[in-house]
Amino acid sequence: MKSWVKILIGLFIGIAVGLIMRENAKIFQVFGDIFIRLLTMLVILIIFSSIVVGICHIHNPKKLGRIGFRTIAFYIITTIIAISIGLILAHFIKPGQGLEKLRMDLKPANALTLKDLLLSLVPSNPFKAFADGNILQVIIFSLLFGVAILFAKEKGKPILHLLESITHVMHKLTHFVMMLAPYGVFALMAATIGKIGVAALVPLFKFLLCNYIACLIQLLVVFSLALRYLAKVKIAPFFKGMKDAIVVAFTTSSSAATLPVTLECTQKHLGISEDVSGFVLSLGSTINMNGGAIGQAISAMFIAQAYGISLGPVQIIMLMLVSLFSAIGAPGVPGTGLIMLSLVLNVMGLPLEGISLVIGVDRLREMMSSVVNVMGDAVAAVYVAKKEGEINEKTYHKATWLDSDI
Repeated sequence: MKSWVKILIGLFIGIAVGLIMRENAKIFQVFGDIFIRLLTMLVILIIFSSIVVGICHIHNPKKLGRIGFRTIAFYIITTIIAISIGLILAHFIKPGQGLEKLRMDLKPANALTLKDLLLSLVPSNPFKAFADGNILQVIIFSLLFGVAILFAKEKGKPILHLLESITHVMHKLTHFVMMLAPYGVFALMAATIGKIGVAALVPLFKFLLCNYIACLIQLLVVFSLALRYLAKVKIAPFFKGMKDAIVVAFTTSSSAATLPVTLECTQKHLGISEDVSGFVLSLGSTINMNGGAIGQAISAMFIAQAYGISLGPVQIIMLMLVSLFSAIGAPGVPGTGLIMLSLVLNVMGLPLEGISLVIGVDRLREMMSSVVNVMGDAVAAVYVAKKEGEINEKTYHKATWLDSDI
C-alpha cells in the first residue's frame, strides 16, 4: 500500500474516532505530539545543512544572486496576491458580522511590535538559535555561513563535506520517521476533532469558510497558473507528486515540520535538484507563508467586523503590509498564527481581545493554511529549478492522474 494511502486512512479513521470519543480522544494527543516532535527534530539540521550545501554548490555568484532574487520575488508577489484574495473575500462574505456574543474573557496573546520582529531576524548567538529552534535566525546564520565557506575556498571544503554527509543522513532519517506518519496523523486528527467538536464550529463557520475558499483559490488558481505559465510545466504531476506533503501539512498544521517530507517529494517525485530544492524550500519554510498571510488578513477583518470597526483604504493598505511582514516573520509551527495576529492587531489599532474570537478554531484554520504554505514553497522550487535547468522533466512528468495537457 502506498504511503499516502496509509496516511489518508489514518486521517479519516482519526476524524471518525474523534467524533465518536469526543473529549476522551485527548488520550491520543501525546502520540500526535510525539510525531510532531520527531518531525521538528529534523528541521533545524535539515535547514542548516540544505541552505549551506545549496549555496556552496552554486559556485557562480551571479547564479546564486539570480536564484535568490527569483525565490524572494516569487514569495513576496504570491504572498501579496494571497492577502488580496483574503481581504476581498472577507469584504464580501463579512464573516465577523453578528458574532458579538462569541466574545470570551480569555487572555490574549502577547503583542509584538515591528521593532521586535526586525531584531528577531539576527541571532546574537547562533548556538542559542539552534537550541531554541529559532528557524528564522538559523536561516540568516546559514546564509552567511554558506557564503563564508564559498570565500574560504579550499579551507572551507572539509566543513562542506561534513554538511553534505549530514544532509544525506537527515534525508534517510526522514524516511524512517515517515514510516510512523499514518499513526501520527490518526492521533492528531482524533485529538483535534474530539477537542473542537462539530457544535463549536457552527458559529464560526463563515470565518473558516472564508479562509478555506481563499486558500483553495490560492492553491488551485494562483499556483496552477504559476506552474503553467511561469514554470511552463503540467499541473497534474505537481499535485500528485506533492500528495504526501499535503496530507502531513494538513494534519500537523506545521510547514516547518513538513519540510523534510516536502524536500523528499520535490526531489524524488518532481525531479528538482537537491541544491535548488534545499535552498528554496528551506528559505520558504519560514519567509513564505501564503496561507498564514491569508489567515492574518481575514482574522483582522473578522475581528474589525465583529467589533463594528470599519477599515478605510489607507488602513487596508496598512493591513496588507503588516500581514506581509507578519507572514515573513512567522515560524512555521502550530499556534504561532495567534502570536503574529497580535502584531497585526497592535499595528492596526484593533482590540487584542478579539483574538479570543478565533482561538477556538485557529487550529482548523492553520491546517489548510499550512497546506498552502508548503505548496507555495514547492511551486517556487519548481519555477526556480525550471528557469535554472535543474529539474529532471522525465521524473516530473512520470506520474500523472490525467492523460491530458493539464
